Amino acid sequence: MGIDGRIFPVGSKPYDAETKEGQTASMFAGDWFPIQVKQVDKVGRPDIDQFEAVMAREERQRGFFVAFGYTADAEAECVAFHKKSGRIIKLITVQEILDEQHVQKM
Repeated sequence: MGIDGRIFPVGSKPYDAETKEGQTASMFAGDWFPIQVKQVDKVGRPDIDQFEAVMAREERQRGFFVAFGYTADAEAECVAFHKKSGRIIKLITVQEILDEQHVQKM
């Protein structure tokens, strides 16, 4: 589907129809954020463009992109995408995830 996973906000455990565990399907069915992870030194604009298409297709207002780094074009595209659509792509570096102070702010 063009994404590597989904992030569910705290308190919105997805509903599993087989085991009937989790929240009710109607309450949290749409409560998730797409996440894309790339194992490259710098993610460029083409990768961001592809993620934008996924966000539009899935009707998501916020998404997360994780990589080792980003080109200036990739960062500029995220800003332009937000201005154009109101949607947010949060760029996160692996170093930020490993940084204990940053993790506490998430």
